[in-house]
Amino acid sequence: MSTHIVLAGGGTAGHLFPSVAVAQSLMELSPEVELLLLGARRGLDAELLEQLNLPHKLLSARPFPYALSLRWLSSLMALGWSVLQAFRALRRFRPDVLFASGGYVAAPGVLAARLLGVPCVIHVGDVLPDRTNRVLRRYARRITLTFEASAEYFPIEKTVHTGPPIRKEILGYSREDGLAHFGLDCARKTLLVTGGSQGARPINRAVSEALPELLARDDLQTVHLTGQLDYEEVAARAAELEAEPPAYRCLPFCHEMGLAYAAADIILSRAGSSSLGEGLALGKPMIVVPYPHAAGHQMANARPLAEAGAVVIIENAELTGQSLVTTLAALLDDPDRLAAMAEASRKLGKPDAADVIARLLLEDADGLPRRQP
Repeated sequence: MSTHIVLAGGGTAGHLFPSVAVAQSLMELSPEVELLLLGARRGLDAELLEQLNLPHKLLSARPFPYALSLRWLSSLMALGWSVLQAFRALRRFRPDVLFASGGYVAAPGVLAARLLGVPCVIHVGDVLPDRTNRVLRRYARRITLTFEASAEYFPIEKTVHTGPPIRKEILGYSREDGLAHFGLDCARKTLLVTGGSQGARPINRAVSEALPELLARDDLQTVHLTGQLDYEEVAARAAELEAEPPAYRCLPFCHEMGLAYAAADIILSRAGSSSLGEGLALGKPMIVVPYPHAAGHQMANARPLAEAGAVVIIENAELTGQSLVTTLAALLDDPDRLAAMAEASRKLGKPDAADVIARLLLEDADGLPRRQP
C-alpha cells in the first residue's frame, strides 16, 4: 500500500515553496508516494502547481487582516468554507500524514486533518511564529523549524531544527551557469536584487535612485527583479540612464531563480524566511531590508544572521539610494569582509532541509496504523 501525504501551504511564495520543496524530496526518496498539495485560489498557486504537474486542490481561504475590520468577517467565512473543502479532499485522498508550511492555507488543512484524525507536522518559517502556527501548534505531532530560536515557543519534545526546505531548482548551478544565462561579465561582482514574487517598492526605488552610482562602478553588474507592479517605472528610469547589460539588467520576474542566485555575489532582498534560507543554503552574502510590518517577523529573522556575520541590515525607514550605495561600497571595497560573510552564510545554510523533512514525514507515516482500503 502506497504512502499518502498531504502538503498544505500557499497564498504567498514564502508558504507555497516550502511545500513544493518537500514534495520534490518525497518524490525522489519514495517514488511510490502519492501526494496532494493544498494551495490557495489567490496568488500564484494555481499557475505554479500546474507548471510543476503536482496534484493539488485549491482552497478559498483568505488572509486575516492584522487590525480588526469587516475583512475579518469575510476571512472567517472563507476559513469555514475552506475547512469543508479540505475535509472533503482529505476524506477522498485518505492521507497518512499532513505537512503544513504555514500561512492561511495551512489552517484549514490542519483543522480538516484534525477532524479526520490525520496526524500533522507543521513547519515554522520565521523566528517569531505567525498567528496560524501559534494556533495550530496544539494539533501538531511534530514541529520543524527554520530557525533554532523558534524552539522556545513550542514544546521542546516536538521540535526539530531542520532549516527551511529549498526547492531542487534553486540548488546545483555554478556561477558560470548563472553568468552565461543572464549574459553577464565574469570579471565583475554581481548584485542580485529581489523583492520576492510581488516585488518590494522601497527596494526598487532605492536601486533606481542609486543606479547612476552603481553604473559608475566598472567592477559591478546588477540583475534587478522588480516584480510586475514596478517594472515599467524602473525600466523607464534605466532607459533614461542608458543602463544596459551586463552593467544592469531589469526583469519583472525570473522563473530561473536558481540561475539568478548562482550568478550573484551579493543579494539584496527582504528578510522573509524563504529568501534568507535560499541565500544561506547557497552561501551568499546578503543585504536585507526587513519588511517593517507583520509584527516585526522579518527583523527577528534577520537580527541573528547579522550577529553571525552573514547579512547586513538596512532598516526600511533608512533605505535610500545613498544608504544602499554606501553599504554596497563597503562590501565591494573589502573583499575579506565579503568572503567572511559568504563563509558565515554557508555555515548557517541547510541545503538538505527538504530531504530531512521528507524523511521525517515518511517515518511518521510508516510508524502509524495504515489506512483501511
